[in-house]
This record gives sequence, C-alpha cells and structure tokens, in this order.
Amino acid sequence: MSASKQYRFGVITDEIDQDFAYACQVAGEAGMEYVEIHTLWGKNVDELSDEEVEKVAGILEQHGLSAYLICGLLFRPFSLADVELATMEEHPRFQEHMQKLERFIRIAQRLGVKYMRTFGFTRDVGGGNPSPRSADGGGISDETLAKMAKGLRIACERVQQEGLYLALENARSLYANTGGNMRRVLDAVNHPNLKIIWDPANAFVAGEDPAQGYQAVKGHIVDIHCKDAVVVDEATGLTGWARIGEGGTNWVEHLQLVRDEPADHYTIETHWNPGGQGKDENTRQTFASLKQLIAQMEGPTL
Repeated sequence: MSASKQYRFGVITDEIDQDFAYACQVAGEAGMEYVEIHTLWGKNVDELSDEEVEKVAGILEQHGLSAYLICGLLFRPFSLADVELATMEEHPRFQEHMQKLERFIRIAQRLGVKYMRTFGFTRDVGGGNPSPRSADGGGISDETLAKMAKGLRIACERVQQEGLYLALENARSLYANTGGNMRRVLDAVNHPNLKIIWDPANAFVAGEDPAQGYQAVKGHIVDIHCKDAVVVDEATGLTGWARIGEGGTNWVEHLQLVRDEPADHYTIETHWNPGGQGKDENTRQTFASLKQLIAQMEGPTL
C-alpha cells in the first residue's frame, strides 16, 4: 500500500450538544481538529447575532479548533412546485434563502470558513422515512433540474464574489439525494464554486449503492460526512441510523474507495442514538468506530 493517507477529523457540534463550548470541549478531548456549525444554543447558525458569532470565535480559539464548514439550510426546505424558471429570482422563497446566504457569508468570513453547505431542494413526492428506496433516489425531471441549476448557479455566482464556495450535500428528502443525482446537478450548474459534501449513508437510505454514488462525484468532494444506517423494513423503505461499521453503508469498502480522494476532512455526523447514553457518548463511540476501521486499513501508524 502507498504512504499513509492524511486524515483530518471533525464533528458537527450539535451531534454532541447544543452547548457550543461543551461540544468543542468534547471534540478537542477526542482529538478532533475542527468543527462544523449547524445549530447551537437552540438556534440555526444564520440566526446567531454578531455577538454570538464573536462568542463562537472565542470558544474555537480556547479549544484549539477551527471551523471548517457552515452547515446552514440553504435551499432546504424549499419546494420548487410553485416556482417558475423564468422568474425564479423574484420568488419570495428564493429571495428569503438568498438573504440567508448573505448571513452565511458574513459568518463564514468572520470565522475564516471557505465552505458553506447547500442542499438540492425538497422533493414534493417521496423522500420521507419511510418511503420507497430506489437506486436513482427517485430521479430528477429535466424541468426540475433546470430550476435547481438556475438557483444554485445564482448562489454560486454570489459566493464567488467573496472567494467562497457552496458545498452540496446529499440527503434523502431532496432531489440531490444520491451521488448520481448530485452528478446531474454538478453538470447542470457547471460552476467552479460548487463542491460536494459526500454522505454515503444518506445515499444508502435513499436507495443508492454508495460505492456507485461515490464514483459519480469523486474529485469534487471537500468533506465526507460519516455515519451509518440500516434498512428496518424493505417493503416500506423504513430506515434507521447505526453506529459506523454496523450498517449497510459498507464503510470498510468505502474507506478504501475514498482513500485516494484529495478530500481529507472526515466529519462525524452521528445520528445514531441507541438509547441509554447521551449524544456526547454516541459521538465518542461513533468516532472510535471510524478510527478503528481506518486503523485496520492503514495499519498502526494512524
């Protein structure tokens, strides 16, 4: 095997606790280098005041951590059903999300973050849990894809002005829910400031083989979200979350696949909640499982 890959580990802080200081303490003690910010103190990241953003910066410095990605909810939830392609930028919902983007930009600049998460718009049919799973995640019509591409391109052009990037994450309830569907979006948007957050477990619950999904987006990935999932009921498509290595994502295979991926950020997004212990312990155990699988592959030098 070639020289050992460099791995950087982080966590989405609300997977530990809404108390940002405590979440950073746990992350630092576990040996993580960075965090990603979604919700904290009971607020979405874009709802933070300027004073709270300053508090975030101070806590990060105190614990020797950096912020890597602003995990906001751009274009989620966002139904395209009543949006006309020609006038999309005039739609109140689109304007609302672009205002959110302005807040994400300001927070990213203050925290020294280059990437801000975006999503691929909400499916109007399917995508819930349970709902039927399929290899193509339910597909995307050409009409819907055109709307998605226009909205994302406008947002990409805005962040490009600031030297920042959008990172599109796949999730079951969205049109961009699989690697294959994200590839279609990447090609349709065709903008250098659109990158990928790859979540193989989210692809799995949508119905895609994560190995095939990865092949569709490799080379565009800036972040890998790490969790696992199981199918509870094949008939209904009901799924549940699992500890890494104990679900259907096949993390052993996936770690080998992504080993040569330039992206070196592996972010814990626990979700797994077996009961009887806190989210902080769920996350510690999830992180331990991931490191164990990597150590088995790389050897004792990790």
